[in-house]
Amino acid sequence: MYALSRLTAMYLARRVIDNKLHYILCESYDNGVCLTNRDLVALGSRPEKYIMYGGGSSFSIDECLLDRLMHLGVTASYEEIEQFFLPFLDPYIRVKISPFCDRSRYRSWRPMTAAVKAKVLEQTHVIDRRRIHYLRFGQVDQRRLDNSVTLYKQLLDKSRDELEQLMIAQEQDLSPAEYKRYIFTIFDLQRFFTESYARSMPHILNQEKLDQYFLQEVCRLDKDDAFWQGLDRQKRLSPYLVRYLVMFFDYDFPGSESWNDFARLFEESRRNSRRNLGTSKMSINAASTVFGVSRTKLAAMDKKQLTALYRKKAHKLHPDKGGDHDLFIELTAAYNELLRGRR
Repeated sequence: MYALSRLTAMYLARRVIDNKLHYILCESYDNGVCLTNRDLVALGSRPEKYIMYGGGSSFSIDECLLDRLMHLGVTASYEEIEQFFLPFLDPYIRVKISPFCDRSRYRSWRPMTAAVKAKVLEQTHVIDRRRIHYLRFGQVDQRRLDNSVTLYKQLLDKSRDELEQLMIAQEQDLSPAEYKRYIFTIFDLQRFFTESYARSMPHILNQEKLDQYFLQEVCRLDKDDAFWQGLDRQKRLSPYLVRYLVMFFDYDFPGSESWNDFARLFEESRRNSRRNLGTSKMSINAASTVFGVSRTKLAAMDKKQLTALYRKKAHKLHPDKGGDHDLFIELTAAYNELLRGRR
């Protein structure tokens, strides 16, 4: 799938073994058919044990580890091996040497030709481009995805395992509040919805349909042989996809747990509305009328049930769906009031 500019390349893999994070030095290589990977040295859960300190800010990598890599036929330079251990350095030394570690900023930059740009787009998978684009810019709207071709050069000449490890490393910078929005973006789930707010407010979309479309896209990617080329896979779902199931189903969109962002948006409309809704708290009787359920049933609902009811009603009343603007504001105000005190 990829045109090679190198024969082999090392990378650091993170894998959970017996519920504990372990690190493994791996290598991507061309097996004559495609790029694949192999494990080189298991570093265990504490790679820092292979760092030897010599006083001051000096350090070196354990000679025994270097010998093992040499016997395995690894041709990487000492500097290339050293970079994998920099994150595990003593924090004080890491700060002292950091100005000397980022050598990439001294490399000359050359504009990409149209032919090179076309090659990059042809030889990279759209899922990888979406991931890198979001991780770099944090944008849900990816209609200009293919305008950032230079960013995707880092995806070339890597095995599937190395690419997934690259993504895992960069995804460490995501906050849990971003997880579901990230998944929504990289699987391009907004394309299944026609609502004008699909990109800006995905948490108000029909969540059951969203779940179905997500699972559909996960299954589609799982069966994409070109995507998984070179990776030794089991018959079950790849752990690289399982992590996205966890991100999607165990977390929610930013602010959607209490819908604070959405409520704030319509509180502003509420204050500016011609209809005077007052500033006093809404009674349970008034909220019951707005939601169209009995007071007893409404009072017995937990937070999850209340949110599900709100979403159902919001779909019918949202102005973009032809609903009544003022009733939608009342619904949002009632929902925001009822959330207080619920877990």
